[in-house]
Amino acid sequence: MNKAFFGLLIFLFSGITYAQTNIRPGIRLGFNSANISNTTLDNKIGPNAAIFVDFRFSRHYSLQPEIMYSRQGGKSNIRTNEDLDIDYLSFGVVNKFFVAPNQGLHLILGPSLDFDFENNLINVINETNDSDVTPLDLSFFFGIGYEFDFGLVLEARYKQGLLDIDLFDEDFESDFYRGEGNTLNNVFQFGVAYKFDLR
Repeated sequence: MNKAFFGLLIFLFSGITYAQTNIRPGIRLGFNSANISNTTLDNKIGPNAAIFVDFRFSRHYSLQPEIMYSRQGGKSNIRTNEDLDIDYLSFGVVNKFFVAPNQGLHLILGPSLDFDFENNLINVINETNDSDVTPLDLSFFFGIGYEFDFGLVLEARYKQGLLDIDLFDEDFESDFYRGEGNTLNNVFQFGVAYKFDLR
């Protein structure tokens, strides 16, 4: 019993020590291919950028909180109408599961809370409540990536919005909304990241 207890303590402390010596901040730049379900909008290409901190707890797992700017929405296929641009500030929790120890291939899984900061900031300044979409979205994402020893990371993700963004503007709905089902964000994200080694 005592041996098992001390073995558990050694395991826990070694994990904490490993995590403390493997905390690496980083930046990521990339692009989105975004669309909104149940609309006639086409895929829209937009930028994304993030800052993050990677906590490597073991050879198989790391936790990466991040703050991301992500331009989403959809592209109008009607010449007389403008595209729908939604600029989100996203707070995500990325879980990375490495396929094999000491190898860079990993799977990505996590949630994010997305704040439509541009429309909300304009509304606060103008003291109005006039926006085409809801101010918040809750998303779930998954993907795959590869991490090189020197800090370069390549990633591809799919991000699915879980809340109806409520395209309530009448002019917008008459042109693009199909009239049935929820309007949800759907985004493919591709990015190149670099993790800084502060040791």
